[in-house]
Amino acid sequence: MRTIRVIVRYFDAISEWSGRIFSWFIVAIILLSLFEVFTRRLLGKPTIWTHEIIAYCFCGAVLLPIGYTLKHRAHANVDILYEKFSPKTKTILDLITYTVFLGIFAFVLLYEGIEFAAASWAIMERTPSAFNFYIFPAKTMLPLGVSFLALQMISDVIRKIVFLVKGEFL
Repeated sequence: MRTIRVIVRYFDAISEWSGRIFSWFIVAIILLSLFEVFTRRLLGKPTIWTHEIIAYCFCGAVLLPIGYTLKHRAHANVDILYEKFSPKTKTILDLITYTVFLGIFAFVLLYEGIEFAAASWAIMERTPSAFNFYIFPAKTMLPLGVSFLALQMISDVIRKIVFLVKGEFL
């Protein structure tokens, strides 16, 4: 049981810190947007790089803290009936939905995301714009973010199984 607690805490810590770190991409998006408005409107000299960097930061802000979002149960959901169920019924429903929906989704997205990013890395893909920046770092965020999601999903599944078997929350 001690090993299980350590694993759950470790996965939860990864989710927590990924959310805390990668949420700073939002600040970068705001600052870069302000910079672009300043250079374009006030100086009359727009940049060629800010829109692409903002898009990459947006990828990071959405994809990388996805495990954090699951940890804090902040994904959009409809829980009209769910709230009326007992904790045990909720746990069983969570295990079913995690396995059937989220598990399959994460597996397919991870598999396809790795192929997607690997193909981009293989050719050192770049944007066709004047800035001509590398694309593969942004494409790598997809499998990385899904990995964070999968770790948190595993942590939650372990926690729910322990609750069903032992009746205690981890």
